[in-house]
Amino acid sequence: MSNKTKTFLTVIPFQGKNELDAVRYQPVGNDRLAYGETHYPIISVIAGYARPGDTVRVIAVKTEGENYERNFNQYFLKEVLPLCESMGLRFEGVEVISSPDEETIEVQLKLFSDIVAKLATDEELYACITYGRKPTPIVLSMALNYAQRLKKGSSVECIVYGQYFHNEQKLGYIYDTTSLFYMDSIVNKLAEMRASDPEKAIRLMLGLEEQEED
Repeated sequence: MSNKTKTFLTVIPFQGKNELDAVRYQPVGNDRLAYGETHYPIISVIAGYARPGDTVRVIAVKTEGENYERNFNQYFLKEVLPLCESMGLRFEGVEVISSPDEETIEVQLKLFSDIVAKLATDEELYACITYGRKPTPIVLSMALNYAQRLKKGSSVECIVYGQYFHNEQKLGYIYDTTSLFYMDSIVNKLAEMRASDPEKAIRLMLGLEEQEED
């Protein structure tokens, strides 16, 4: 059991009535993400990372509109609430961030501000970037980066993306993309250090180039 609150961020999708399938996401690169059928990859993350007795918060970004409201009430709440209860979690509930159905920069910056305002210190952060408009993953990454750097004691533990091709078997893949988030931090650090050959340093860290022997 972790002493830190585990906070899970997700986005409610737009899919119309009867278009949001329950999918068996096969994990790629992270076996902790294995789970049964779900409409939301973040459910796999909760099941994989939360433990009995953990304090858990869920933050859901929900765009204003009928489809989003239905997908939140009929699918998301009906999955996350029973899961947290069955796992024996200290569940603090689902906190909703509402956003206008627009893609203007003003709306995106407001969303960033609203997410940051929800995040606290001493949290383990988990996020799903599967759903949302195209700028949404950027906004989520910005908010997580803010928390990692400026919310004392907080850390980003796992970021996932679910891929689904609407096949008859209802099979998909869930990818752990956390390393991409940390690569951005590494690039910033290399810039601060004024590394003489940052591209080579990155290739070495990725195992794409053998380190020269002295």
